Amino acid sequence: MSDDIMDQFVVGLSLFIVLIILLYRWSIAKYNVFRDRNVAHDKPRPLLGNVPLKGMVGRWPVLKHMIALHLRYEGCPVYGVYALREPTFFIRDPELIRLVCVKKFDHFVNHPKWHNNVEDSIFSKSLMSLRDARWREMRNILSPAFTNTMIRAMYNLIHSCSEKGVAYIDEQKELPLGIDLEMKDYFTRFANDVIATVAFGVSINSFRRKDNEFFRIGQSLSKISVWMVVKSVFYALFPRLSKILRIQILDTTNIYYFSSLVNVAMRYRQEHNVIRPDMIHLLMEAKQQRHDQLMDQSKDSRHIVEITDEDLWAQCLLFFFAGFEFMSSSLCFLTYELCLNPEVQQRLYEEILLEHRSFKGQPLTYDRLMRMKYMDMVVLEGLRKWPPALSSDRECCKDVDLCDERGEKLFSARQGDVLQIPIFAMHHDPQSFPNPESFDPERFSAERIGDIKPCSYLPFGVGPRNCIGNRMALMEIKSMLYQMLLNIELLPSAKTTPNMLEAITGHGMKPKDGFWLKLRP
Repeated sequence: MSDDIMDQFVVGLSLFIVLIILLYRWSIAKYNVFRDRNVAHDKPRPLLGNVPLKGMVGRWPVLKHMIALHLRYEGCPVYGVYALREPTFFIRDPELIRLVCVKKFDHFVNHPKWHNNVEDSIFSKSLMSLRDARWREMRNILSPAFTNTMIRAMYNLIHSCSEKGVAYIDEQKELPLGIDLEMKDYFTRFANDVIATVAFGVSINSFRRKDNEFFRIGQSLSKISVWMVVKSVFYALFPRLSKILRIQILDTTNIYYFSSLVNVAMRYRQEHNVIRPDMIHLLMEAKQQRHDQLMDQSKDSRHIVEITDEDLWAQCLLFFFAGFEFMSSSLCFLTYELCLNPEVQQRLYEEILLEHRSFKGQPLTYDRLMRMKYMDMVVLEGLRKWPPALSSDRECCKDVDLCDERGEKLFSARQGDVLQIPIFAMHHDPQSFPNPESFDPERFSAERIGDIKPCSYLPFGVGPRNCIGNRMALMEIKSMLYQMLLNIELLPSAKTTPNMLEAITGHGMKPKDGFWLKLRP
């Protein structure tokens, strides 16, 4: 009997050892890519690749690491990082970025497919997820909605949200002495109200109705939990098994709450002939124009694809997720920098005050706001130091050699390669931006803006697949900054983070102790 037990133990131990060996060999199977293609990289660890364990659990200053990694490979146009098992090519040379995103764009049209349940959700129809011809078609359909003319029409909706946000601060009883305010919550509420009114046709004041349903569900969707990170890692390592097990990373229940809002708004407007200058109206017009094209028998409609309600829902949801974090984070970092740089704040206040007095009680217009020169310089520098997107990516669809203007080969891209553009690290590269950690709006003055290398400043990406809503984003930021600085002085508080790069350790762009400032009239 004891011999049988011993035999079973030996067999079990042998199977376990074989399993461990197979798992180890599987975990390192792709770790020869960079070596074989002569791409600079750090030695990967089994299964984790070059991702530190602390980084996965949000206990690591990820932004500092991005900068250090970028600077370590100075002189290399490309360096490699193994994200778990997957090789990713990081492009650090501005000329190479121009080749990938502009000159050879036909080889890099798409973003890589996401390792989550996006492909099975309504997000698969969003502009971010669409690929090839379908992406081109949807981009052409949406582009008219983001022209200056259309954004100008939506300006009053956004300006009203800015006024409500500043009015909330004015109402605080402690205001004469100044109040300490956590700016992330404050600007998230502003972003929530802007997106609700512009993208979903719903008027909300989240400063008064603090626990409204739109804000609460939006917050639940935008927060990254530890459990979500675990599921994402599992999905990245075992995509087929994750689909079999139906692992859900995105909360589809809450997503369909927003879809139903768009559906109800569209139905109500159609039934009551309501016209409101917002995204729903522009998307409904685009849908009607496409329908008319399909019905026009004088045109060949074989290559015209009809726009469905789901297509419209997906774009509104993309606008929600992209705009929610972009607006709140950008305004948090801008006000943080202004409170630490009082001379910049004073000069911007003087420009705002001069503009305010010049129109003698008349409301500020979109055109006058966008013509303010120092405001533009301050916002552009804020987006330089704290870009809303840490990186962008492309997937190579066919082999191509990428050569500089002298014909020297910089990089050979192969079909299926995932290329990453490290935007945050590039914005902190002293070769492109001297003294990158200083907040210096003069970089974008008329005299110095020509010194910035092409494709080294990328807050909205570059090329045909850049951010379609960049004009609207700039208008939203400037509108809030104008109203805030016209009425309020931004000062450091006892809780203000002294070193932002050290304080940001999680998966989002937020310091561990929050964005605390003192606001004084």
